Amino acid sequence: MQSQLVCNGCRTVLLYPRGAPNVRCAVCNTVTPVQPAGLEMDQIICGCCHTLLMYTRGATSVRCLCCHTVNLTTPANQVATVRCGSCQMTLMYPYGAPSVKCAVCQYITNVGSIPQSPTQTVVVENPMSFDGSGKLVSNVVVGVTTEKK
Repeated sequence: MQSQLVCNGCRTVLLYPRGAPNVRCAVCNTVTPVQPAGLEMDQIICGCCHTLLMYTRGATSVRCLCCHTVNLTTPANQVATVRCGSCQMTLMYPYGAPSVKCAVCQYITNVGSIPQSPTQTVVVENPMSFDGSGKLVSNVVVGVTTEKK
């Protein structure tokens, strides 16, 4: 089974076999230490700007640092529904998809942002980095957003 991490040198996503203590990047040759167990990373593509976002597995949402969109993370194989913008047929699509094409009329419906509740917990996970003493530290920010009136 493989895991992934972000290279500390060039920020490339690296795949490696589980159990490896370090990973050498084939692009820039930087050796990146593997995170301790329990901090497995996952990734999602921002539904707005299509930036690849990495987060700690188990987080429920990730805010994109480029466009500030809150992306909800979901377990694999989860689907959502939306009405076709032309013929009103109910369409199914995987969570995170920015749009869906209707098989009946070929119209492309933009899924848009997922409706947010009045308050929502936001977890932003950036790749780990080294502090001034060379210790590997996690870069996690947790906040609560509220609906604007």
